[in-house]
Amino acid sequence: MFATAAPAPRAAPAPRAARSTTPPSSARASARASSSGADVLYFCYGSNLNPSTFDGVRGMRPTSSTPCVLRGFELAFNVPGVPYVEPAFASAVAREGAECHGVAHGITRDEWEYLVTTEGSYDVVDVDCDAYDGRKLRCKTLTHRTLKNFGERAPSLRYATLLREGARFHGLDEAWIARLDALETYEPVELDLGQRAALALSVGPTLLAAVPAAGAAAAKRLSTGDGRGAVIDAFVETQDVVWGVQNAFFAPWMGSSGRNAKK
Repeated sequence: MFATAAPAPRAAPAPRAARSTTPPSSARASARASSSGADVLYFCYGSNLNPSTFDGVRGMRPTSSTPCVLRGFELAFNVPGVPYVEPAFASAVAREGAECHGVAHGITRDEWEYLVTTEGSYDVVDVDCDAYDGRKLRCKTLTHRTLKNFGERAPSLRYATLLREGARFHGLDEAWIARLDALETYEPVELDLGQRAALALSVGPTLLAAVPAAGAAAAKRLSTGDGRGAVIDAFVETQDVVWGVQNAFFAPWMGSSGRNAKK
């Protein structure tokens, strides 16, 4: 059983000149931020902190990248991934008294729309961030609903490393970096051939089982005229069914993906 595919991506924005992957000094970062002609300030906290992901994989070319903190939100690994491989991804979840450190990237409208489409089941929210240099920044960010059958789980070492490297690249708060360094990461289990076959054979029946809930969620959102929201709602409901099956049938046999066995 594997995670369902995200909505089909739209065409990538036209490429622009690549930026340097050398960490910017505070003065250079401030100069870039003040001269930004970006259409959107996007606050990121997960793998998009890392230029190998944001610039390299996604092809983004931010005109500014400003370290900042988002108050009233907490970093959470509540986005379902692939069981037993890449179980959880990051989100910023609203929690009173919490804070989440990250970077406000200045990007074009086309880049933002491409990013939102390819990120799949995240919701878009407008937030106010406090830049490290004292400015107040109005940003857009992505948050994900916490699913009853998933909750929060440990990210893979590969994914956690992207966050740690990205935080260091942008010079985020040392205490925040220490928190990222202290994250528990998922310890993969070795699946035998029979277990792998069972997971593969479960994909079709699991997706069929998700159709009623996904269809109902999509229809409800479509009634408001929100087409993109309908796709997201259907995808989220499918994720919840997928992980419900994982919890009920595969976790007792293969272990709970994203939750390490207690030693």
